[in-house]
Amino acid sequence: MPASKLDKYLNILEALLDRPQKIEKIAHKTRMEAPELKRRIRFLISNGVVEQRRTMDERTVYALNDRGFAVLKTLRAFKYFEKLKELLPVIDEAREITSVLSRNPRVPREE
Repeated sequence: MPASKLDKYLNILEALLDRPQKIEKIAHKTRMEAPELKRRIRFLISNGVVEQRRTMDERTVYALNDRGFAVLKTLRAFKYFEKLKELLPVIDEAREITSVLSRNPRVPREE
């Protein structure tokens, strides 16, 4: 299954979690092609989630800022709740079965 937009943005933010990264390193970590990655990073920059910085040797790196860290935590929570939501029908079904069984216990008849 292809990664969703949410997954792609989450992967970019996670790639930047430890330290600022060059575009090539982010592309490698996220397994994204450079044009798509650049487009998504521009979106994150325009929304104040990621910062573009220059290193001492004039290379461009991208870094997560405080707002980006907060967004990362929010997206992680959202993904967690998505997974939990997938499990809930199974839990509800198990409760329903348990409820039915406890109301109608089968008592073996003596013959």
